[in-house]
Amino acid sequence: MESNVLPSLAVPGGHLSRCPACGRQTLLAHLPALGPVRVRCIGQPPCPAETLAGHYTGAHVVDTYLIEVEDEGFRQTMLGQAVEAERKRLEEETARAEVETGSEKRQERRSAIDRLIEYARADFELFHTPEGTAYLRTTDGLCYRLTSAQGRSLLARAFYAREGKGVASSTVSEAMPTLEAIARFDGPCHRVFVRVARDGDRIYLDLGDQTARAIEIDGEGWRIRPIAELPVRLERPPGTRPLPEPKRGGSWNALQDLLNTDAQGFILATAWLVGALASLPAYPVLVLTGPQGSGKSTACELLASLIDPRQAPLNSAPKELRDLAIYAQGAHVLAFDNLSVLPQWLSDGLCRLATGSGFRTRRLYTDSDEVVFEATRPIVANGIPDFVRSADLADRTLPVRLQLMPPERRRTAEKMEAAFRDAAPSLLGLLLDAVSTGLRRKGEVQPISLPRMADFAAFVLAAAPALPFTEAEFLEAYGAGQAELTASLLEDTFAQALLELAESVGAWEGTASELLEAMLRHFQHEKPPRGWPRTAQGVGSTLARLEPVMLQVGVKLERVRTGKARTRLIRIQKVANQTSALSALSANGKNGSKQQNLADSAAPAGGQVADDLSDGCPPVVRHRSPEISQNRPFSKGRTTADEADNLFETFWNETAGEEAERIGGEDAGDWIRLFPEEWEDEDEDKGEIPF
Repeated sequence: MESNVLPSLAVPGGHLSRCPACGRQTLLAHLPALGPVRVRCIGQPPCPAETLAGHYTGAHVVDTYLIEVEDEGFRQTMLGQAVEAERKRLEEETARAEVETGSEKRQERRSAIDRLIEYARADFELFHTPEGTAYLRTTDGLCYRLTSAQGRSLLARAFYAREGKGVASSTVSEAMPTLEAIARFDGPCHRVFVRVARDGDRIYLDLGDQTARAIEIDGEGWRIRPIAELPVRLERPPGTRPLPEPKRGGSWNALQDLLNTDAQGFILATAWLVGALASLPAYPVLVLTGPQGSGKSTACELLASLIDPRQAPLNSAPKELRDLAIYAQGAHVLAFDNLSVLPQWLSDGLCRLATGSGFRTRRLYTDSDEVVFEATRPIVANGIPDFVRSADLADRTLPVRLQLMPPERRRTAEKMEAAFRDAAPSLLGLLLDAVSTGLRRKGEVQPISLPRMADFAAFVLAAAPALPFTEAEFLEAYGAGQAELTASLLEDTFAQALLELAESVGAWEGTASELLEAMLRHFQHEKPPRGWPRTAQGVGSTLARLEPVMLQVGVKLERVRTGKARTRLIRIQKVANQTSALSALSANGKNGSKQQNLADSAAPAGGQVADDLSDGCPPVVRHRSPEISQNRPFSKGRTTADEADNLFETFWNETAGEEAERIGGEDAGDWIRLFPEEWEDEDEDKGEIPF
């Protein structure tokens, strides 16, 4: 075998030298910025690739006449030849320019900007997205935003690989407008995906490893392929971490052991994972709630990391809509930690991200240019209180309640991380099997009716044979979760008053201001109590949010326009309870033994029993337990959250209210300072209760 040495002779497209197989000056070698050196014979006829490969160390055949040589010494030799050839060419051009102009100091050289542009066009594919963002694609198939720090580094690397010297930052900046124009006007248009992509009936999951591989999923199964061979474009934003290589034949018990929840919570969390991996048109929002010490943050991080592991996976609530949009651009799964209150703008923003929406804003340092953010993302969030207080977000939410972790089940962070690291490959394999099953069976499942997140529910039903629960069990858990959210939304002083008014009068019609007056008279209030809207506009806004929730408990709210009057009339009518679509679908008998076993195994330690889902779909609204006397002690080990709420409500209404009235006058400020959030004025037109 001969050594990897080539005589230098520069030609367009590479370096020409003597072919070791045929002895002719026909061997063409091309040295890209990234990847191995490509060599072929261009004689007539050319030498076969198998013959050429035998003359070089680290060579393998690419096609009939092309080989690739992965030998660092050979690459360094080629770089030296390229630098020397470029130096000689520049000297010849300089000498020729001096002769032609008659000036000894004048030199005619190509600028570094032009050379950088040539190298970028030769080594990368320049293209743009439908939003007009310019990208470059490397030989391994990964895509990077042209103007990002990663894109600029790749351009500098290409320059160094060709010339053996660095390029000034100003040169890259001056070349950037031309490269952007080439990408936008001369390059093709492609969508770019983060972590999960879809092309027809095939889904691709980027492993995020250094080998640039992805998992291809279809109805027949899943397999690992190089990203360069895929029909989709994948981007790896900063902070992307690799997924483990999936394994087949795992057990769902590993996931159940990592989550401190009951059977219903396990079903909803597993369904959310399948939906997050299925690249759906819309995703539900997984909300984890529970007391302090129930492992909410850990569960939130583990669930997000099963699909999209990232550096610093948990984030606090964003400060503005722009921050939320930027976060969504750089991750597939959005994880929010320790939420207590959701402002209305953030609740609306999460709804838009869950079902797919765009965001336009002015580009920085410009007057009229726009920048467009568009994304649909799976979202998981956790917090101690029930922070979902809007009906539109509740329709998109999967609620999971975590139990207080008993001392004997607590583990250190190191042990928890080790357990997750061991379980992640097999759990990922199970999720891939479930997604493949859903793709294969999606045309077979035709439910009578579907909930708000129809695409998600239909896909989980199709994937049910590969999941640790049946279709009926999923529908029951989904319906029970929606019932809990509905009950939570009705825990509102204005909603409760509206329900009582409807029960009393049966039907009512009038304007928003007349409704507010009628409710004040009915409940003998001189002014709207805390939690009620204080204006007609506030009443209209509150009724719009309560309309779907009230209909489920048998109160129909309508806003109609009569004649040519500009004022809309409000109609309140008592009707039959409207059960959800999931309730109707799941009311077809008892659950199977799989659900019973799951409920038994998911019961937390300490004597608490998991929710029993085997008696059909629960009612749309779960009534709270009867009011408890103030003097009733807590039952050891059995006090429920309802009892605790009632005890606090009794204390506040009977003790705190009397104390506030007693101190009165100037001394009332002392009481207000103790509970400032309870006495803080609310906006006139919002009419929302502070959390």
